[in-house]
Amino acid sequence: MEKGREIILSGGWTGQRQPRACVIGLGLIGGSWAGALAGQGWSVCAVECNEESLKEAKVREWIKEGWQEIPESLDVDLVILATPISLLAESFARVVGCVPAGSLITDVGSVKIDICRAANQMNSVYFIGGHPMTGSEQQGFQAAKPNLFQGYPYVITPPPSCPQEMVEKFSQLVQRLGARIVLREAEDHDDEVALISHLPHVLSLALALTAAEGNLRGKPLEIAGRSFREITRLVDSSPEMWRDILFSNASAILRSLDIWEEKVKEIREIIAGADGEEMLKVFARAQGARSQMLNRRESDANK
Repeated sequence: MEKGREIILSGGWTGQRQPRACVIGLGLIGGSWAGALAGQGWSVCAVECNEESLKEAKVREWIKEGWQEIPESLDVDLVILATPISLLAESFARVVGCVPAGSLITDVGSVKIDICRAANQMNSVYFIGGHPMTGSEQQGFQAAKPNLFQGYPYVITPPPSCPQEMVEKFSQLVQRLGARIVLREAEDHDDEVALISHLPHVLSLALALTAAEGNLRGKPLEIAGRSFREITRLVDSSPEMWRDILFSNASAILRSLDIWEEKVKEIREIIAGADGEEMLKVFARAQGARSQMLNRRESDANK
């Protein structure tokens, strides 16, 4: 934020009125945001092409009003863009022109560079990139729940044009939902999420196809147990959504695949050489990495 520039915040952020929000897209994440905000005392409206999802959101008292298209004017303090990545740029461009000065727009997409670049030149309306590191292979509003973010990291990627006061207010809101704020540059986010989110989906796809289509004797899928079911669970996610994600973050995902191939080669050589000591060391390294992740989550849950 440029020094000396006046910071304008809309009434909901300054406490002059009940805070208002609009959620664009009532899928798993958008629907969960609507429920969470309603639970925090916000007045929530929504835009969703599926009329049944709008009706159900009203029945649950998560939203007060809903439309199937973005209205010309939205008198809200916060907009949550929870559309598919393929529609994100279009939705962003339409929303910018219909919200008041001092309001905040955020998204929930798993790729951040493009949207953050597009938002960096805004003046009276602010933007903070967001990505909740939680979810489910289940899809749609029916799977939404207000506590979806509780106990999980929530990455935010505010561009330089967003004032620190707004970053702090949004961070405090997310923390009240039970999530842990993690600050990242947009490019770093995309590289890291390629490794811990996008790559696992690719590997889940590859493993399912290997077992089903590999040149193997027998019928391995007939004896697949719990571990195989769990590791291939990700293939039940929305194919259309993940197609868009994989293509949008292709460069980072391809770099992640290069790293993965190096690790597979390392393990392959250990197996081929029957080096028991090295195999134990590899397990120790991997278990250490997993323990670090689990310990951090347990620490967050106890706060």
